[in-house]
Amino acid sequence: MELWGAPVPPHLLLLLLLLLLLLPPQLLPLPLPSRVRDPSAQDISLGVDWLTRYGYLPAPDPAQAQLQSQVLLRDAIQTMQRFAGLKETGFMDQQTMAMMQKPRCSLPDLVGAAGLVRRRRRRYALSGSMWNRRLLTWRVRSFPRASALSMDTIRTLMQYALAAWGTVGGLEFREVVTGSAAEADILIDFSRAYHEDGYPFDGPGGTLAHAFFPGEHPISGDTHFDEEEAWTFGEDDGGGTDLFAVAVHEFGHALGLAHSSAPNSIMRPFYQGPAGNPSQYHLPPDDQEGLQQLYGKGPKSPKPQPSRKPLVPPPQPPRQPPDSPSEPGPDRCVGGFDAIANIRGEIFFFKGPWFWRLQPSGQLVSPRPAQLHRFWEGLPLTVQAIDAAYARPRDGRILLFDGPRVWVFKDRQLESDSPWPLTKLGLPAGERVDAVFTWPQNGKTYLFRGTQYWRYDESARSLDPGYPKPLSLWEGAPSSPDDVISSNKGGSPGGRTWLGGRVREGAPGRGGVREEAPGPGLGHLGMGWRAG
Repeated sequence: MELWGAPVPPHLLLLLLLLLLLLPPQLLPLPLPSRVRDPSAQDISLGVDWLTRYGYLPAPDPAQAQLQSQVLLRDAIQTMQRFAGLKETGFMDQQTMAMMQKPRCSLPDLVGAAGLVRRRRRRYALSGSMWNRRLLTWRVRSFPRASALSMDTIRTLMQYALAAWGTVGGLEFREVVTGSAAEADILIDFSRAYHEDGYPFDGPGGTLAHAFFPGEHPISGDTHFDEEEAWTFGEDDGGGTDLFAVAVHEFGHALGLAHSSAPNSIMRPFYQGPAGNPSQYHLPPDDQEGLQQLYGKGPKSPKPQPSRKPLVPPPQPPRQPPDSPSEPGPDRCVGGFDAIANIRGEIFFFKGPWFWRLQPSGQLVSPRPAQLHRFWEGLPLTVQAIDAAYARPRDGRILLFDGPRVWVFKDRQLESDSPWPLTKLGLPAGERVDAVFTWPQNGKTYLFRGTQYWRYDESARSLDPGYPKPLSLWEGAPSSPDDVISSNKGGSPGGRTWLGGRVREGAPGRGGVREEAPGPGLGHLGMGWRAG
């Protein structure tokens, strides 16, 4: 380095740097950057999964364990940030991770070459397919079984949503009734969980709906909505989800549009809130241009639309303060829980006929509890509480323990041979299981009852010999744990296991359990842990 044309000795340069570091912040030429928490390895892993699911990263090749390159990952994050309207940093920052948690359409944002948005002058993207006719038929084949919206209201909202596209593209949509000779081009269904199309729904929040692009396949153009969302419409969604806004978005897919990164586009992948009065709605310019690239412009004097019934929004329940407990569900901040389980990376907190789900990011899926019997389909109404639960490693089946019985689920569907008696697992006949978990390091399942525990070999499907053993072997563990969960978060080689109501960490069979304060995820819940 030179100063006024003369070389600067290294020791003088070092002294200048030290003086600069010792200056108070207000005298520095630029403000010091604030310290932001770096994303954890788990944040990066979840982000990569999300980016792959929605088309920003290529799916991994099952024949080779190829890692995503840093450049590819940065470009994918930048493109995602563009779609979300965020600052394009290319880093997995807090705003980006929060956006990944928002409700959205379940279709990928990038569809093949048409998805290379950064190379386009326009923001809209085309799927590469379109209908070869201008008259399209539609029908609502199934309605939500429990909704504040009537069937007539839902049909009318579908009419308005389709008309928004038809007006600008010269398309005509005709509703057909059940029993018509030819099936409708666009079939509309309200479904839940797995519904035979390869794109399962996930209950309230998360993915809201999806539609299939035009084509000759029987499912082309079909549009599916998550039945378990709290659907509503109007200027204020009342804490629910505006069905009209989501329908306009999904019908854009059914007509051939992919997701858009334009700031005001209805085709942005994330739910943007209510779209207002359906009878006065007009598509944003970017969406109009996208449709007209496929079908051309509509006539200046559009055909008269069929008469529609007036829409009256359903009455909204009175708003409660953010800190008020969910009704009629229990308050998660009062008392303990019947069971806590790590199921496929999410922590489930069971309390009576209700439960909460904590995502790996440390955020609740919803602050309101979900109903046990709505989520676990086939569970009898007589089951009003769960004693313990876990996901079986060998096949992913989920086991819920209720007194002397075990209910086995494939995803959310009850298996036909359920329930099992506890004796099928080799346990002695008697009361119930207090807690259960699978330790990742050896794949064994540990079952607790009173002051004893058993170890179950999932591969051999039998109890290991020499059990039960006294819980006192786990030094420092509570005498009778009522909840146990296990996690490998943080990459610790021995795994981490929490027993009882207070948070205790240890390794099975190694003797030694130490207390620790609740982690960020548990603190985020604001739930009270009771001592075992």
